[in-house]
Order: sequence, then structure tokens, then C-alpha cells
Amino acid sequence: MAAGVPWFAVHVSDESGHTSSWIIKGELDGEHLRLQPQVWVPDAIQAIVNDSDGQVWAITSEDELITNTVLGQVAGWRQVTPHPQLNARDEWYSRTLGYVATDGQNVELAECLCWASDGLLIGTFSRRLYRWTSGDVARLEHDDHIVGTLGGVNNIVQTQDAIYALGYAGLILRRPVGGTWHRIDGPWPPEAGAFINMIAGVEGPRGELWAIAAGGSVVSVAGDVTRTIAQVPGEPLGITRFQRQWFVSTLDGCYELPGDGDTVLIKRDILMGKSIDAGNCLIAVDAEPQHADHAQVHLWLRTRNRDAWLRPIICRA
Repeated sequence: MAAGVPWFAVHVSDESGHTSSWIIKGELDGEHLRLQPQVWVPDAIQAIVNDSDGQVWAITSEDELITNTVLGQVAGWRQVTPHPQLNARDEWYSRTLGYVATDGQNVELAECLCWASDGLLIGTFSRRLYRWTSGDVARLEHDDHIVGTLGGVNNIVQTQDAIYALGYAGLILRRPVGGTWHRIDGPWPPEAGAFINMIAGVEGPRGELWAIAAGGSVVSVAGDVTRTIAQVPGEPLGITRFQRQWFVSTLDGCYELPGDGDTVLIKRDILMGKSIDAGNCLIAVDAEPQHADHAQVHLWLRTRNRDAWLRPIICRA
């Protein structure tokens, strides 16, 4: 969400297998979701996020940082060339980032973004965290790279008192306000950590972190204390808050976390990948296409007068 508006990044593969992307703006009108392509990017968008001013930022597989913030007069930024079949929208700008550590420049693949008070945090596939403030380089904040360990930082989550980074090999990193990054042990035996994938997290009801791990464990992190608070009976895809309730999406459907250690199946056979809390509506993108010729989003519309799941088609082949 950016300034109350949902935004999506949609990948498109051509006949040669190359992936390009569209950034799409959603407009909610009652029970209808209208999607308007805003800009075309010639590479795969790895992550998309909003800042405190309601502007949109994305990063690609080729280290291009893209935004609709008006930066045309700032050195190093260039306007993104509009797609020839797209009517004029807002102007978008891009610049190429490098990743710099104390011993030189690293080759990285970004996986997630999070705006913090001191800059844009970037989590990478090599399990490193960088911070970008301006210019053409993002500087190393924390290095958790382990040679031979596959998988990186999946998600960066900001709560009321800290920022967390989650990833493969049981990765839980915490940076308190005004502090530095440090690793937190999860509520599992030390020898099991290498096999645990922390998928995503969200701020819990008391400002703590609630995170979901592959296999269905829901982990609470408060300060440096971790504990398992629930076990979801399905392979999880994400965790989200919607209207002061918490939900886990799985390959089997959507489950509610009441907070008492239990889980409640809310909707079966709904594949929810990334989800967006749009106030009276939860927008979830399919974890994988269910049809070869078109794509859908799932809308959970919950108001005083209605509680319904909708499946509008957003594009056709």
C-alpha cells in the first residue's frame, strides 16, 4: 500500500525466457478492483515497497532502483522510457546501484526491501543486509553470508521497537531502535537451525514480531526471546494482519491465528502469496497461476454489510 492505494509488480516472460515486469496500480471501487499499468521495466522486479511519503520503490534483478518520486533533477537518476503501448502516466525514474562492503564491491541479488528512518534496507540472496540513502551505492549493514548455504534474506519487517530480517537457515536478525544488527536464536535445537526457512513476518498484537517458518511453525519474537505460539496444518506462503486479526496463508487455504495457540481454517483452496491490507479489503495475489491463459487476484472484502471472497481476473494472455 502507498498513500492508501495498492500496488503490484507483475512478471512477464517472453519466448526466450527473459522476464520483464509491469508496476500496476490498483483502484478499489466498492467491490471492484481496477488495475492500471503504470510503468514497464525490462527486467524482473525483485521487490516493491512504499515510503513514508506514499511513493513507490522497486528493485530489479539487474540492480536498478526504480521510483515514482520526482528525481529528474537529481544527479544519477534517469527517466524510465515509457512503454510504447502505455498511455502517459506519472513519470518514473531509475538508477543503477552497487553494493559496497569494507573490502570492496559485492555482486548481489536483492530479495526484499524495507524503508526505515535511516534509509532503504535491502536484503539479498547471499544473506547480507545493505542500506541505501543516496547516490549510486548501498553500503553493507550486516553480513550473515555462509559459504555453501543456499537461500538469503526473505523478508524485512519493522515493528514498534525494532527491525527484523528473516531468511534461510533459521535466520532471525534484530536491530533495535538506535542499535545494531544481531542474530537471535530460534525456539529450536541449535542443530536444527540449518534446515529452517523463515518465510515472512508481521507485527503482532503487542508490537512483537510474529513470523512463519516453512513447515507451519508460527514464532513470536519479543526482544531476544523467541517461542513457538502456533502450528499451522499446511505449507505456509505468508502471514498478514487484516482488521486487527492475524492470518497465515498456506497451499491449503487461509488460517486465522486467534492468539491462544490454536489455528482456525477461514477459507479452503485459496492460494495467497503476497497480500495487501487495503482497509476494508485484503488483496492476495495467487501463489501460482491456476490457469494458463489468465491471472487472478483474490479479494477478501469484509465490511459491516458483507464478508465475501472474490476472484476477479486481472489480465488475459
